[in-house]
Amino acid sequence: MHLDELERLYNEQAYTEAITQLEIYLQDHPGAARGWQLLGLSQLENAKATDNRDLATAMYHSAYEAFSQVLLIDPAHVQARVHRAYMGANVLPEKGDETISDCDLLIAGGDEELTTKALLYRFQVWVLKNETDKALADMHRNLQVYESLYADDLPQLNVARFQCYTRIGDVYYHTENRPAALEYYKLAFDCTVFNNRLLSTTWFALDMADYDFAAAMLQVMISAGENTKEDILRLLRHVQQLLTDGVRNAALASAFCKGTTECWQEFYGDDDDEGTLEQISTGKRFIAQYPEEAYFYHYTATAFFNIGSYQEALPWYEKSLAIHAYPFSMVRWYFTTYKVTGQFPESWPELSHPIPYDWYAAGVIFSEIIQLEKDPAVKQASVALKRFLYKKAFDIYHAYWYDNTGDSYAGHPHHFAMCCNNYGIALYEGGFFAEAANVHTIGYNMSPFWEQLESRADAYHSMGKLAEAVADRQMILANFMEVLPLMYYVSIHERMIDDLCTLEKHAEALRLYETILEEYDSFIARDMQELEEYDRDTITYNIDRIKTGRAFIRTDSANDLSERILALENHLVEKPDDSDAYFNLMYLYFDNGQYDHCIGAINNRISIGGITKLPVISQMKIYYFRGKANLKLARYKAAIADLLYTLQIMSSGDAADNAPNYRFGVYAFLAEAYLGEKEYEECLAYAAQCLNIYASNNWAWDTEASSIRYIMALAYEAKEDIATCKKIIDQIVANDPEFRPAAEKKNQLRGGGLFSFFRKKK
Repeated sequence: MHLDELERLYNEQAYTEAITQLEIYLQDHPGAARGWQLLGLSQLENAKATDNRDLATAMYHSAYEAFSQVLLIDPAHVQARVHRAYMGANVLPEKGDETISDCDLLIAGGDEELTTKALLYRFQVWVLKNETDKALADMHRNLQVYESLYADDLPQLNVARFQCYTRIGDVYYHTENRPAALEYYKLAFDCTVFNNRLLSTTWFALDMADYDFAAAMLQVMISAGENTKEDILRLLRHVQQLLTDGVRNAALASAFCKGTTECWQEFYGDDDDEGTLEQISTGKRFIAQYPEEAYFYHYTATAFFNIGSYQEALPWYEKSLAIHAYPFSMVRWYFTTYKVTGQFPESWPELSHPIPYDWYAAGVIFSEIIQLEKDPAVKQASVALKRFLYKKAFDIYHAYWYDNTGDSYAGHPHHFAMCCNNYGIALYEGGFFAEAANVHTIGYNMSPFWEQLESRADAYHSMGKLAEAVADRQMILANFMEVLPLMYYVSIHERMIDDLCTLEKHAEALRLYETILEEYDSFIARDMQELEEYDRDTITYNIDRIKTGRAFIRTDSANDLSERILALENHLVEKPDDSDAYFNLMYLYFDNGQYDHCIGAINNRISIGGITKLPVISQMKIYYFRGKANLKLARYKAAIADLLYTLQIMSSGDAADNAPNYRFGVYAFLAEAYLGEKEYEECLAYAAQCLNIYASNNWAWDTEASSIRYIMALAYEAKEDIATCKKIIDQIVANDPEFRPAAEKKNQLRGGGLFSFFRKKK
């Protein structure tokens, strides 16, 4: 085999086969440095993967010898020397002298990144040799190199600093210089507050009676959620005993109280009333000891808050805010004020708080509180505060990760990503779709999870970027199936099918439609029975939406429209009260010329009810289509009633619901209906409204302009104003000679279909 083929085996992780083939190759090509390098890399990977210690050691020795062969052939081969130094420092302690020599050469090369590795490897050898001063000197030198290497990357620099300070602290700890060790652990914590040494370092700080440091780490552990509850409880119990034994430290007491809110039952029991009284007693006891510490007033207030005693909670929150305004105190005070006075405060306190997670958590707390409120106006009033809270967190996180400012309290990438998801949703709720999509992109790049993609897809959909929305949901299905809940798996299909139809990618939509319904029959209907009622109902709803969405999936079949109608009719046999099915059949029956069926579908939809809960645009469509169908059947009075009611519904909507092209469609059909009813003045009045819309929007003459003028001509003819009739007919022919009704002059126009309600004018 050639070296390129052997390298392909290595890249495909076929290490055992690569080793076998390389050994054969090197018998014939003993001077091939590249071959020895590939052999060493393959043996190194195999050694890392095996659980057999003796076998792994043998493999490491083989890899070491392979890299040594590379260096015999090419002493300047940097990567072979790096790998050999790595093994000498980490798994082959007997190679210490050779490792120091390798590291000296790497450091002399002047490459900063290689220097940091070599200094680390040499440090590890010095530690094994009990050369403490040399080990410390190498790690301090490493700090200097990192300062230069990561000068423009504060998050990476802080991680490197943390590793250096921790290693220096460990050296002091193992040489019995515990005070020095503690000082370096403090420096390490400041560089990376979210780290994997918090638990052990907190116990060490408590043992050293550095309660402020221990409290700071305990607060972070409670927020991070990366230690087991048992570990946190063990710490809290120990802290509780220290406080009981007479330790006086406000930060430690505050951390203890915060911890009990996460482990409430473990400290206050299952009886809510008794537990609340005990929490209030604990809060008041610490207030007596530390009257200038705001958190204990918050803690006491929250005990009242959690049982709905807002009147009692409010003064405690006000006292807490007066001393020091925490974000989590502010949101509860804000809601408590509403509960006591019936109104939200006009503004919230100005406060400066540097910890982004606290702002993010305050947003989550407030969202959960508001979610329990049933009044939509209350929820709407909360949107601005949620957006404010998440933005405060986002700005601090963003400055740390992108502008190299701030401290490592903003250094948790997953916290930042979760904040982005919640902030993006809050922006979306406020109608800021482009901003939401951008924030979700930042969050996904920071820590990818499927919820971020789903939220961004919603934003893209609302921006009209349907292809991007589909792509995000395709990425969810491709990469996150193992963690994607079944409920979302189904709903994602429903949304993708809808967007694909709008994009007129009907073949893709049909494949998804057939796949998800087949999966529903084969496993979804069974598996969903294990879920909570809400999830089951949501899946059923989305499956029904998918079935009714078949109305808009067009195919190349000669009987396409009939097949779509049949699919919905079959669905209604199973679900006779599915309002969406009747709503969609309304379109299909009209397009198929089944106007009585169209009216019947609409009447069924109205009889099911809930019309007023629909968006205004959907309410409009219901009566508009019934009006059009009645017009097709020459039921002019019924058509006029429906179309006038459509205008009434439109007037209750916003500017989008009253768009000029929407109004034109209704006015035009009213003009036609009044013509049929022989109420010519009303006909002309609505036709004139149509012409006014054309003029005010500067729309070019088109078929619809000809059609509405032709109706006017017929009305004048019926009024026996032949001159005006001829004048209008001549005008149509001059501007639109292909408009046959005008060219034929005497032919009568019957029926509708000339005006498109949702046609966008240009």
